[in-house]
Amino acid sequence: YTEVTTPLLRDFSLWERTGLKDFLKTTKQSFDLSVNAQYKKNTDSHFIPFPLGAVYDILSPDINAVHHHFEKGRDKMLDFLTKSYNKAKVKFDKYKVETSLNKLPRTIRIPGYYIPFVNIIVSPFTAEMPAIGYMVPKEMSIPGFTIPGIGFSLPSYTFILPYLEFPVLHVPTSLQKLTLPDFEIPRPSDHISIPALGNFTYDFSFKSSVITLNTNVALYNYSDIVAHFRSSSFSVIDAL
Repeated sequence: YTEVTTPLLRDFSLWERTGLKDFLKTTKQSFDLSVNAQYKKNTDSHFIPFPLGAVYDILSPDINAVHHHFEKGRDKMLDFLTKSYNKAKVKFDKYKVETSLNKLPRTIRIPGYYIPFVNIIVSPFTAEMPAIGYMVPKEMSIPGFTIPGIGFSLPSYTFILPYLEFPVLHVPTSLQKLTLPDFEIPRPSDHISIPALGNFTYDFSFKSSVITLNTNVALYNYSDIVAHFRSSSFSVIDAL
C-alpha cells in the first residue's frame, strides 16, 4: 500500500505570464497531489498440467552417471598427485630436505544445505585436501677449469639450490574413497502452480484552486475479472 501527498508552491509570475492571473486569488498558490496504489494477494492458485514427473523419471538415471564421471575424474587426479608426490619425494630424500606438513591446512568442510524452489537436499561434505609445496631442491654444478699459462685452476662445485615448483607433499589416503555428497531430489508433481490474480486498486487525486481531478481504477478477481474506472473533474473554468 503506497500513499503520497505532495504540496507544491508555484510562483505567481509563472501563472501571470501564461495568462491565468485572473484566476489567482493570491500571489502564491498550492495544490495537493495524492496517489494511492494497493494490491491484495489472492490465496487461490491455478494448476496447469505439465509432465514434470515424467521429465524427472527420464533424468534420474543421469544422476548415477554423474557419480560415475566423478569417480573417473577422481582416479585420474589421484594418479597425477601420486606421480608428483613420488617425484618430489625422491628429491627430498636425496638431499635430506624435511617438509613442514603441520603448517598446511588439508581439510575442507562443507555443511549440508537446502536449495529452495527445486527442493534439493545436499548432505554435509568433508574432504582431505592434498598438501602442495612451493620449492624443490635442485642440483647445479659448475665444472672445473684451468687457465693455461698462469697455472690457475678452479675445481668443480656442486650447489643445492631451491627451485620454484609446486610439488605435492602429501596425498591423502581418503582421496581413494572420495565420493560426491548425497543429495536428494524429490519427484515433482505433474502440475505447475500459478498464483491467482489478486485485487488491485489505484486512486489519483489532484486539488488546486483552479481544478480538482479524481480518478479511480480497480481490477477485481471474482468468478470473472471485473474492472472499474471512474474519473471526475471540477473547475472554476468551464472549459476544464
